[in-house]
Amino acid sequence: MAENKQSPVVQDAEDSIDYLNLLVKSGLALSEMDDASELLSLMADTALIMGNCEGCTVYEADGNQLRFVLTRNRVLEGRGVKAALKNYTLPIDLKTAAGFAASSRKTLNIHDVYNLPSESPFSFNPSFDIMTNYRSRSMLVIPMCDSRGNVLGVLQLINHLMGENFSGEVSPFPAKVESYLRALSSQCGVVLRNLRMAEDLRQSRIETVKKFVKASEYHDTDTGGHIERMSRYSVLLYRQLGFDDAACEVMRLAAMLHDVGKISTPDAVLKKPGRLTPEEFEIMKLHTVKGYEVLRGADSPFLQMGAVIAYTHHERWDGSGYPRGMKGKDIPAEGRVVALADVFDALCSRRVYKESWPIDKVFDELRNCSGSHFDPEIVDIFFDNLDEILEIKAQFPAVEPPPMSSIPMPVSSVDQKNGEAPKEDVAIKKAS
Repeated sequence: MAENKQSPVVQDAEDSIDYLNLLVKSGLALSEMDDASELLSLMADTALIMGNCEGCTVYEADGNQLRFVLTRNRVLEGRGVKAALKNYTLPIDLKTAAGFAASSRKTLNIHDVYNLPSESPFSFNPSFDIMTNYRSRSMLVIPMCDSRGNVLGVLQLINHLMGENFSGEVSPFPAKVESYLRALSSQCGVVLRNLRMAEDLRQSRIETVKKFVKASEYHDTDTGGHIERMSRYSVLLYRQLGFDDAACEVMRLAAMLHDVGKISTPDAVLKKPGRLTPEEFEIMKLHTVKGYEVLRGADSPFLQMGAVIAYTHHERWDGSGYPRGMKGKDIPAEGRVVALADVFDALCSRRVYKESWPIDKVFDELRNCSGSHFDPEIVDIFFDNLDEILEIKAQFPAVEPPPMSSIPMPVSSVDQKNGEAPKEDVAIKKAS
């Protein structure tokens, strides 16, 4: 009885369906990516399977250079060899295969990199092979472009294998495989472009917020590093309360807007080195309401959260804060978090009206205010994550104002019952 063999046409059709299914699945997965590193890693893994090859290298375009991002090599990984290419870059020119592909926007399907045609404008550098005792032969080099034809990187595959499941002899990459890998590269290029645009938009949003905050506090000398530090303290505490990465990113921007209402506070109040009168203190308190009025009603999530923070970050756990005297968990979590982050940074920093406190004294003050000024749970979180808090503090050092000795201070003051503003610490009153 004759053996029932599948015709080459049928086999080719089934192979095409397999490639198409893999391409569709990878395309869906790539479209859901929100991290460029993870995107390129998934593309490399998919390319290895689709190309049935030994190795894959991904470069990302960076100006007029290609910057090495990652490499996969099944043969070398099997030997426990790791490629040391972390800071490796190539110029985008015609002298290397990857540079040529990026420069010309053309795919290169090279049968043997050690036997290039004499007219080839590029050459092969064997140093990596020599260093790792590896033998590159066939190579497929594909420019990764977006929908406008802009080159975002290069996908480079090495040593296609004839057999299934990464077995058999090394051979050139078949035209059919090349076409599917080009489609994969195009998919990745489009998604990568979208991610870059989203990141550019995110950075632009951050810069816009910083400029807005700088403008609102232009007449306040208390901003040296304060915004950067307290926003990061806030994110750390907020995350430990159980909020996810997306919410924490919103918090990072929103916390910067906590004192935006100070744009309406007169310099005579904002810069006064001594204790405020009751009338002046009432004016100072208005910055919470003014900030809320500026930010409320916006569609943007970070402006919405910013409005809540501006309005509630001077409320106190025991109900003695302002502007509404909210108490306990009636105060939104965002306001409770920023309240502690803001005061901690204020106490640690020198201002025109006060010297910075010793760090141990600051810690004692936070503990003493747990359950009165601050949410006890957030105070506990603060001290449970103290190492990270202090790392942030060191990362963004304060730009110190002139020493207090150069600033005239009032000789005496009276307490609230004799017509004076509340005797809260000056740092908390003015810088927080």
